[in-house]
Amino acid sequence: MVKRLFILIFMTLAGSLNAFSQFNVGVSMGANFSYLIGDDRIEGSKRRIGMCPGVHVSIPLVYESFLEIGAIYSQQGVTIKTDEQIKYFRVKYTENRNIDFLIIPITWKQQFGDFYTQLGPYVGIALDASCKWKTDTVYADSTIRKTGTMKTFVNSLRQYDVGAQFGIGYQTSLSGNIDLFLGVNYKQGFFSVEDKNKKQVNNKKLRNQIFSVTAGIYFVKNRRSKTYRHHR
Repeated sequence: MVKRLFILIFMTLAGSLNAFSQFNVGVSMGANFSYLIGDDRIEGSKRRIGMCPGVHVSIPLVYESFLEIGAIYSQQGVTIKTDEQIKYFRVKYTENRNIDFLIIPITWKQQFGDFYTQLGPYVGIALDASCKWKTDTVYADSTIRKTGTMKTFVNSLRQYDVGAQFGIGYQTSLSGNIDLFLGVNYKQGFFSVEDKNKKQVNNKKLRNQIFSVTAGIYFVKNRRSKTYRHHR
């Protein structure tokens, strides 16, 4: 309940900033390619593909430079696949460990004509975590399938994540005061997603790693400013 209230407050704040000419508000949609890295990374694990919709506030600072703050719903986690031959049986196992975050990046954005770079920290708040698994045991011409679901285990994880983000992209005027942007971002967490103070987990060192591809639009309020010299 507290997390949902936090999201609502942040979204309302971002929307209200649109009333001021010095702020620009944008919306985006994209895809995450996430993984868990570290000394205890899971054998046979693959990247999870998820969505990352978000809202963004851009604050002009000096020529071609902006401070950007966002609120992004980020689907992260990892997919585990194994295929083993055990005597006369072949066992195929698939497990999806899904961990969803509210990501709040705070980045310095530097324009170079229609291109830009971004660099800065982010804070993540764990919203939910679920696990789905499937086992296929193949013997001769028959297959036995078992499935299971752990609805949520978010309380056994660290409730926050802190990391760094770097991104590059392309932004250009689409029409009137609307800009189109396309971006590629890389994020990496500093802390393990498993909390050493939680008794339910194995105290593994697994940190978030996310590649994101996003597209969206910005509503530019003051294009005549020198900050937007290349975007009139």
